[in-house]
Amino acid sequence: MYTREHFSVPLPLMCDFVQEKSFGVLATFHDGRVHTSPLPLDLRETEDGELFVAGHVARANDMAEAFAAGPPATVTVLGPDTFVPAEWFGTRSRIPTWLYCAVEISGRLELSDAARTREDVVVLIDRLQKKAVAGSTWTLGEIPENLTEGYLKNIVGFRLLDLEFKSCFRLNQRKGGTDSLAEALADSDETDRLELAKLVLQPPTATAAPTA
Repeated sequence: MYTREHFSVPLPLMCDFVQEKSFGVLATFHDGRVHTSPLPLDLRETEDGELFVAGHVARANDMAEAFAAGPPATVTVLGPDTFVPAEWFGTRSRIPTWLYCAVEISGRLELSDAARTREDVVVLIDRLQKKAVAGSTWTLGEIPENLTEGYLKNIVGFRLLDLEFKSCFRLNQRKGGTDSLAEALADSDETDRLELAKLVLQPPTATAAPTA
């Protein structure tokens, strides 16, 4: 992913962003083809503090064949985005552009055995369940065991290791018209634009101060 220093955010913020979204597109190369799959994912730490991404795909997915070879792979997690017409900058002499937030995680795929796949599925579901339903006590154990086992047999788990992170939060940094842009974005009923309205005024990037 192409990015620049003033579009990049610190690693802790990238991790929070990925955990908040918990969904991305995994891409890898196998047998002469590029394979991609949108999928839920879980960014966690080992006991030694090493970050890894856990996930799974359907066993019928052609991508699953690549896992055993341990190929390089990349996960892209996307946040809010929108097209920006010239008028939103308060002038007609600006080139229209696109605002977006994205984090890219690259690493090495490692196939998970049945026990680790089950563990990672349980951890992911437990975290997302508690996030979605306040006070939830639901667990995978409430499903009949034969159904759970049937589901687990039809997926292939993996972990993405030796991670490298990149981020691009393109929020009109170092450009003029920020106040006009934020006002135009806020005058919308679209969730992405409302979120971006706040971000362009206070970009989370370390070296970018917004301009009026």
